[in-house]
Amino acid sequence: MLRTFTWTPLLFTAICSASALFGQGPTSYGHVPKSFTVNVPATSSPYLAGMPEGSKSRKGDSAPQQSPVPIAHALSHAVAVTFTAVGAIEHTPECPPTCYGPNGTRVLSRHIKGPENGISDILAPMDSLVGVFLSDEQPDRSKAPPPLDFHRREFGTFSPKLKQVFFIGAGKTAGGALRRYLVPSKATRLYLGVMDAYEWNNNSGSFTATVTIERDQEDTSMFTVDSSITFADWACLPNRARCTPDRPVADEKAPGEFHVILPASSEWSISVPDVKGTAMIHAAEGTVCLISGECTGPQGSGGTAGPGFLAPEKPSGALISKIINGRIYFSVNHRRGAPFRDHEGYFEFDVSTH
Repeated sequence: MLRTFTWTPLLFTAICSASALFGQGPTSYGHVPKSFTVNVPATSSPYLAGMPEGSKSRKGDSAPQQSPVPIAHALSHAVAVTFTAVGAIEHTPECPPTCYGPNGTRVLSRHIKGPENGISDILAPMDSLVGVFLSDEQPDRSKAPPPLDFHRREFGTFSPKLKQVFFIGAGKTAGGALRRYLVPSKATRLYLGVMDAYEWNNNSGSFTATVTIERDQEDTSMFTVDSSITFADWACLPNRARCTPDRPVADEKAPGEFHVILPASSEWSISVPDVKGTAMIHAAEGTVCLISGECTGPQGSGGTAGPGFLAPEKPSGALISKIINGRIYFSVNHRRGAPFRDHEGYFEFDVSTH
C-alpha cells in the first residue's frame, strides 16, 4: 500500500530549525537497535555461507541455489542480535502436510558430513532456524571451530564464535523472553539457514525472520528531501526487473480483517489466524513472474499444475493457501524445492476470518 506525505510550511520550518540546532554532520546515538525482516527458504544451507557461486556441498547442494540468506545490513558497531521467527518447513518436499515451525522437530540432528567449507558442525533440532557469523574471509580458508550442542536450549544470552553454526529457533525461551546472541569479534556478516543433515535442495517451506541488531554506536546524517514523498510499508528488493517486496506483510485493519502483501519470492512464509477455518480471500490483484519466465495474476496460468507443485490441483503461479494449527498460510504455486527467492513481483489481497 502506498502512502503520500506532503511537507507543510510549519513542519518544514521545524525541520530546518532542527538542522540548524544539530548540524549536518554525523551524529552518534547509543545502543540504537535496527530491525528488519527476511524470508528464509527451507533450501538455505548454512554450509554454503560466504562461499562463491558454483561452490558445492554434500548431496547436490550448490551456491547460490542452496545458499543461506545473508543479512543485508552491515554489522558495524554491532554488539548483539535478537531474532523472532514464524513460518513452517520440512526437510523433504512434503510441506504441507508435514510442516514444522522455527523451533524444529523433537529429533536432534547433526550435519552428516560434519564441518564443511570451514563451517562447524552442530547438534540441533531438525528443521529449526539456525545462523552463522562470518568475517570478510572466505570460510573454507581456515579450519572450522568446534561444534555446538543445543541439546539444552534454555539460555538467555549466547556467544557463538565465527563460523560456528548456532540454533535460533523462534528466537525465544520457553518463558517468552528474547534470546540475545553476542556478535563475535571481527564478524562482518550474518547468514540465516535451516537445520538439515544433508540435501537441502529438496526441502520445502520457509521462515520469516525479524532480525534486530543492537549497536554501541551508529553514525547518521540529516539530508534534504523533496517536498512530496510517496512510500510503501516495505521496500523493493534490489536488482529486480519487477518490484518484489523485501518481506511479506499482514496488516490487521479490523478484528478478523487483514490486508496481505505476498512477494513471489516467499514460500508459505506469511499467515494470519484462522481458528475456525472460515477464512475468505478477496480483492486479490498483482502479477508474479516465475523463474521459468511465466508471469501470472492471482488465478495462475493454464490448467492444473500437476504433480510436484505445492498445490497440484491449482494452476502454476496461482495464489494458494493452506491451514496449519489454526493459521492460514499463503504462497505462490510453484514446484516444490524451486528457488522461490528468484521469483519477481507480488500479490496483494484481503482476508476475512469471521
